[in-house]
Amino acid sequence: MTSTPVSRSQAGTSGVAFLLQLERRLRLLQDTGEILSLSAQLLGQRLGAQQVACFDIAQALQCPTLQHAWSDGLAPGAAGEYFLGDYAARLADTLSAGQALAVSDVMNDPRTAMPAALATFARLDIRAFLNIPIAKDGQLAALFVVHSRAARLWHADEIELAVQVSERVWSTILRAQAESRLRALSASMETQVAERTREFGRTWNVSPDLLGVLNLDGYFEHSNPAWQATLGWSAEEIRTTKFLELVHPEDLPRTYAAWDAANQGQPALRFENRYRHKLGGWHWLSWVAVPEGDKVYCSARDITVEKKLEADLAARNSERERLWRSAQDLMVAIDADGCFAAVNPAASAILGWLPEEMLGRSIFDFVLPEDAAATRQALAQVTHEAMPSFENRYRHREGGHRWLSWSAAPEGDLVFATGRHVTLEKEAESTLRRMQESLRHSEMALLQSQKLEALGKLTGGVAHDFNNVLQIISGNLQLLQLNLNDDPLAAKRIASASAAVERGAKLSAQLLAFARRQPLKPLVTDLAHLLRSTEELLRRATGETIETRLLLADDCWRALVDPHQLENVILNLAINARDAMDGQGQLTIELSNSVLGSDYAARHADVTPGDYVQLAVSDTGTGIPADLLDKIFEPFFTTKKEGEGTGLGLSMAYGFLRQSGGHLTVDSVPGHGSTFRIYLPRSLEAETELPLQLGGPVLGGKETILVVEDDVQVQTTVVDMLRGLGYAVLRASDGESALAIVGSGVAIDLLFTDVVMPGKVASTALARQARMLLPQLAVLFTSGYTQDAIMQGGRLEPGVELLSKPYRREDLARRIRHLLANGRHVTALHQYRAQLAPQPPAPGLQPGMRHILLVEDNADARAMTSELLSMLGHTVLAVGTAEEALPLLGTPGLELLLTDISLPHMSGVELAELAARERPQLEVVFSTGHAPANSGVLDPAARFLVKPFTVEQLQQALLAPAVPPA
Repeated sequence: MTSTPVSRSQAGTSGVAFLLQLERRLRLLQDTGEILSLSAQLLGQRLGAQQVACFDIAQALQCPTLQHAWSDGLAPGAAGEYFLGDYAARLADTLSAGQALAVSDVMNDPRTAMPAALATFARLDIRAFLNIPIAKDGQLAALFVVHSRAARLWHADEIELAVQVSERVWSTILRAQAESRLRALSASMETQVAERTREFGRTWNVSPDLLGVLNLDGYFEHSNPAWQATLGWSAEEIRTTKFLELVHPEDLPRTYAAWDAANQGQPALRFENRYRHKLGGWHWLSWVAVPEGDKVYCSARDITVEKKLEADLAARNSERERLWRSAQDLMVAIDADGCFAAVNPAASAILGWLPEEMLGRSIFDFVLPEDAAATRQALAQVTHEAMPSFENRYRHREGGHRWLSWSAAPEGDLVFATGRHVTLEKEAESTLRRMQESLRHSEMALLQSQKLEALGKLTGGVAHDFNNVLQIISGNLQLLQLNLNDDPLAAKRIASASAAVERGAKLSAQLLAFARRQPLKPLVTDLAHLLRSTEELLRRATGETIETRLLLADDCWRALVDPHQLENVILNLAINARDAMDGQGQLTIELSNSVLGSDYAARHADVTPGDYVQLAVSDTGTGIPADLLDKIFEPFFTTKKEGEGTGLGLSMAYGFLRQSGGHLTVDSVPGHGSTFRIYLPRSLEAETELPLQLGGPVLGGKETILVVEDDVQVQTTVVDMLRGLGYAVLRASDGESALAIVGSGVAIDLLFTDVVMPGKVASTALARQARMLLPQLAVLFTSGYTQDAIMQGGRLEPGVELLSKPYRREDLARRIRHLLANGRHVTALHQYRAQLAPQPPAPGLQPGMRHILLVEDNADARAMTSELLSMLGHTVLAVGTAEEALPLLGTPGLELLLTDISLPHMSGVELAELAARERPQLEVVFSTGHAPANSGVLDPAARFLVKPFTVEQLQQALLAPAVPPA
């Protein structure tokens, strides 16, 4: 058992509103029983107790009488007289002293755990209780009790609230009784004064309210003891002091008005003002004043505590109002129908809706439909218990939505909720999730890329060795073919073996494509034109039972890509689609422009954001299972039956597109087909035509060639092929020995070296140092596996000549003859330049000054020819490609176009055809290292300047054609 002194301080914050509500309701009651019943019910419900009662203490605490009680309907009846025996004796001193008692468990408290008391508690189903004494003048007048059938810990604010209620109830009872007696006394003062004197005297003396009789001069002729108890003034001091002198200055105007009204016979009911305490400070009093003759009979109750509570409550309400209006969070009250009963101004800032536009409307007018079900569930839950957190989306007035995070709690019939605007946090979370997902995709893509890169290195090395083997076989077969002596059986076998070499070469090329080591010849290509030109080939490859559709968007961008290799990729994808459809279905090839953004690039490690041309190949076949999608680009992996595919087609496509700066993806649904999407970077340059291939007869020569090859068998085969063409051949197995031969002073016209070389001197270093010793030396590289040493961005560096293994004897002969011819031509130009000034050409061959456009891709030849022409007195415009020459065709005064036939992109023949259409009068002279019959020029009237040419030959070629006689 714990005992707590009865406190006169204000109740806890949570009970302020309750006390004010109780006070207002008690003021309306006059009957003691009603006052006790109402207060007991409200207090019991507030504290969650099972019974609240008031005992009258007549003689002794041991036998109290219970006359008024409230219970929750489950507690047993409690009216009647009780005998508490020793238990009451122990409590008497404490209760008489005005101390409240709180017992949390009668079974365990030593002051209640007595057999007799426990029997009574058990009969009344009491396990815990509060005893609130009402002691007056040292005597115990009444006892308020609060019973609980379960053990519970009584908190200080609960005890304080019970004390406040009991005092107010008792004061109300006494006030009601006093007011009743005062009214009765006032109604028949003259006739009943004698018989009511004793009763009035008792009421007068014990009333907690201030009672007095005021004369017309403003002095209290009579005042009860409560004046001194409340304000500290004695009866004599009150009698000799005009009452207006005790009133607060701010309340004087209202008090004068009420006093004047009373003098006019008008009673004052619940008039409030402040009176000065003798020790300082002010007390609020609530007056009832009834004029009767030349007297005014007054009753005043001290409401200072209530006023303070009201002021505190008003301050808190004001603070809440300021918070309500200034809060950045959305604050609402929702009624039982789910409609807004109150909305703070933050709604405008967060949702764009004015509060008055939301009042009375259902919350589901604003909640997104996707969140309606979860919101209904949360609203049903919060009507029974507080909800710490719930999120949903509300419509914004201007469109879109806002995320709100709610905390809510019920109070009465309303649900009060606060919603924090968390849209930015949600967007940040979404961005973080996307970044994490993107990072996961990037990591997976990186792992796949690293895996394919490792496989690429492996397959590239295999292809290098394989090409060397094929070169040995191919070279020896070609040498054998030269000595057949009309043996048809041997010719047939050699042809079969050569075909096998060709198939092996294609297989090796596919491996190099996957390894991104094939030498590419990219051109600015119109993919729509390329697809139209290959449409018939695609239809023949897929068969008549496959419906092939081309969907080509208008104004598709151009791409820089090797067109021949891209054709192979498209054809390979079409054949794969045919096989996946088992000969029946639809093949769709779509071409469109596409912009890949940073988000897409973040998910694909091999993609750079930018403009791309997208080529999609779709089929209606069996599709690819999801667990195989990451493996289909690996070399030798195939889903076809054994013997139906090499497994190199997709790996070749993957490597080629990566080497071209592109990207390849696949989407597939088993049973519905697959779509392969090729992305090639957009090119802003003008479209270029396919270069002219070297042709003509297979010719040899008498020049000296240095062959550098580390594979002895390959070296022997190449030496035999070159000697068979008439060349003098020197050989070396590495860069060091080759440099020694070059440095010996022997005449060498061409260096033919493998790219991949052992030793300290790499092939590129060998070529560079050899040219320092022999400036006119021509260089031709060969390799079955190209390296970055001669590659730039997957393409050959400018000026580098490469013959890929395995190569045919014809290709070797034509390439060497072309290089040697260009070399002799440049050498001759140097010689003629040196001879031109001291030995001017014969006057008969001197042409007139002409305006010439020179097109030559060899930089040395272009510079020397231009200088020779200038020294001969001509005006020269010199460029290296046909594309550079096209805009110069309109140059005023231009008379003659002198162009090489073999140019990097558009050939000299195609340039001449365009020039003939735009400038029919423009003269054209073709410069070539081949005989005119092998040049590819079909015009029988064409003029040629065969390399290497003399100054006389140059001058002769520039002469204007003779005009036939009319």
